[in-house]
Amino acid sequence: MERVSEIINKIYLKYLPIVKKLGITLDIDFPDTTLTIREKERVERDIDKTVRSAVSRTKNNGRIVITVRPGKIIVTDNGTILSKTTCELLSTEHVEVKSRVGFGTTVTIK
Repeated sequence: MERVSEIINKIYLKYLPIVKKLGITLDIDFPDTTLTIREKERVERDIDKTVRSAVSRTKNNGRIVITVRPGKIIVTDNGTILSKTTCELLSTEHVEVKSRVGFGTTVTIK
């Protein structure tokens, strides 16, 4: 079992200098830093891929939030708008993608 906080911290520190240069806010909502997971590599890969995608599509003054709750990690951004078809294609057994015009995209990693 791995602590989720270690994964989130690693990804946060990786992208913080990038988002600062781009004028994007990167926030973490993580009330329980004691949470653990079994599939560290898969979860880390999914979070990294999701944050990278959000950073590439979010404009100056945009916001990306990584939220951690028991059993799921949610990455939201206000810069990406995806079609319903694209959301369905990107969703898998472990990842659910939703997007709304005016709100951005939410990726839930289970």
